[in-house]
Amino acid sequence: MPAVWPGFISTVGSFLDDKSEKTHTDTAEKISSEYHKAVKTAMTSLHANMVLSQPAYTPIKGAIKQCLDDIRESEGVAKIYHFTNWANTTSAYWLSVIMSPTPFHPINMGLSTGTAGIPAPISHIINNGGVIPALQNDLLTAFTHPPAPALYGVPFATKLATAFTNHLTTVGGLQTEFVTGGSPATPVPVGPVPQVWVGLV
Repeated sequence: MPAVWPGFISTVGSFLDDKSEKTHTDTAEKISSEYHKAVKTAMTSLHANMVLSQPAYTPIKGAIKQCLDDIRESEGVAKIYHFTNWANTTSAYWLSVIMSPTPFHPINMGLSTGTAGIPAPISHIINNGGVIPALQNDLLTAFTHPPAPALYGVPFATKLATAFTNHLTTVGGLQTEFVTGGSPATPVPVGPVPQVWVGLV
């Protein structure tokens, strides 16, 4: 299934609305860990290929804390450059994700006439961590709002989820499989065929 943003919004929103004292480290931990959980089920929009393994979210946590510290030092006014490290670190996170070898890429399935539409998986990597400037801008949008009611956690978390959802659509990868053409009776090895895809949901 796609990334689970309702859980992210509810958990992060409730955390932010809680009146108990929080440090920037606490907030960074909550946002980054819930992001990590939400995207565990992210999959390619083309053929529902899912995440196989994720890197640690610790670098994102550090980047969020730095962002919050920098905004505080700027008298609470968020600027686009405050989100540079957060966006870069999120992109790097995705470059370390490993995708599942199946489902097979539909083009390679069509080419694998010698094996009844079943190519042999070789590798499936993410080689495009997404559009960083767009993520920076969307994060700035999330942090920019007019005077809000006391409980603004859920609306803010919703804007963060929107930023992350938009970013996922720009992440891309390379799925390489060994294709055999011809027919099952007379198979013709074609070799490794890499297929590019863009977009996670």
